[in-house]
Amino acid sequence: MPRQQKKQQSAGTGISSKLKLSYFIASIIPLAVMTYFYLSYISPQMQGKGGIGMNSTIAAVLLLTIFLSVMGFMLTNRAAGESISTLKKLNTRMDALLDLTKSFREGFYVDVLLDSIASSAAKLLNAEASSILLYDDAGALRFVHLFGVGSGALKGRYVKTGEGITGWVAKEGTPVMVNDAHSDPRFSGRYDNETGFATRSILCVPLKLEGRNIGILEVLNKKDGEEFSEQDTKILFSLADHAALSIYRTKSNESSHSDFIQVTEILLSAMDYHIPEKKGHARRVARYSVKIAKDMGLNEDEQKKIYFGALLHDIGLLKFGKDEHWSMQKFELHPTLGYDMIKTISIWGPTASFVLSHHERYDGNGYPRGIAGTEIPLGARIIGVAEAFDAMISTKSYQPAKSFEEAVTELKANSGTQFDPTVVDVFAANFKKEDIMD
Repeated sequence: MPRQQKKQQSAGTGISSKLKLSYFIASIIPLAVMTYFYLSYISPQMQGKGGIGMNSTIAAVLLLTIFLSVMGFMLTNRAAGESISTLKKLNTRMDALLDLTKSFREGFYVDVLLDSIASSAAKLLNAEASSILLYDDAGALRFVHLFGVGSGALKGRYVKTGEGITGWVAKEGTPVMVNDAHSDPRFSGRYDNETGFATRSILCVPLKLEGRNIGILEVLNKKDGEEFSEQDTKILFSLADHAALSIYRTKSNESSHSDFIQVTEILLSAMDYHIPEKKGHARRVARYSVKIAKDMGLNEDEQKKIYFGALLHDIGLLKFGKDEHWSMQKFELHPTLGYDMIKTISIWGPTASFVLSHHERYDGNGYPRGIAGTEIPLGARIIGVAEAFDAMISTKSYQPAKSFEEAVTELKANSGTQFDPTVVDVFAANFKKEDIMD
């Protein structure tokens, strides 16, 4: 158990014990003293005076008082336990919120940051899905990142101001919590019809920066039959506050490297066009790789190198004709070709070794150099696991897609031979089904 959880548990136990002790001292002990004096002094005197009727009445009252006191003690104990449990849960959520906002500040690329914000919002509030919408240069409010079932169909779509609950929040600039979406007159079922997602409940807050709206953050469908609460609204609003600042900062950083970002996007678009079966593969592998790197505790600089190495890991395939990459003899050349393409470019050079080595195997039977174990750069070992996972679950792969559970089992089965055992262990311990990207 983490140290913070142990500390919270110890504190909660201490408060509960003090409440029980204080009630015991205030109620049970005085009653016990009263009972002692009654039985020792009052009852014998009343019996001597023939006061049997009065004695029975006093005894009944005393017993009733003791019973009520004990019941009060039990109810107080139960209420104290529930209150402490609620406080511990809130404390845990606030700790998680602080950790998340810290990770937002460490974001270095907008799409990674948006993925972190959307997935964090859904997990923190125990929701099925989440969306981030931002205003583009033309002033249109567009879906820029979605997390959850049926999310891919909406990316890039725009919402008219005032349309649906999301559009209403954009117009009014105030949060909305709706636990029965279909009974709310503002709800529009258009997007549900297009995606197949059934919206039951929604919590939607504006993303504000210096008093102006830059977008919307929303979570949908509270899990486990629960409803969104006012506490959920406050937590999401706080998360949105930090997210808006982080989005602005990260976008500003990207603007200062706009040429580099644009060239990267051009290369990724070329890859998607050149090999349609791999469309989106590089971006997914990059985000999975960054998650593994974070879970392994690597610093921001290492995460950044791994991210760009993962984005460009298959760049050597651009050297082939459209059908040549299916030849194994040709395919095995792409790590070296990709390495040669980027090794002399200063901003990509630090990632070139990851591109060169992402098909090396931990047991030394990979290519192109046949190196083994820790000879393989850690970034390449991480990218290798992320790429294999994405390839296994892809419906466009050369082999039938595996389920999430089957893919994780396959990684474990090849741990220590094809893959670094430490990387596989970290992936298996931290990666969840909801982390899969469309």
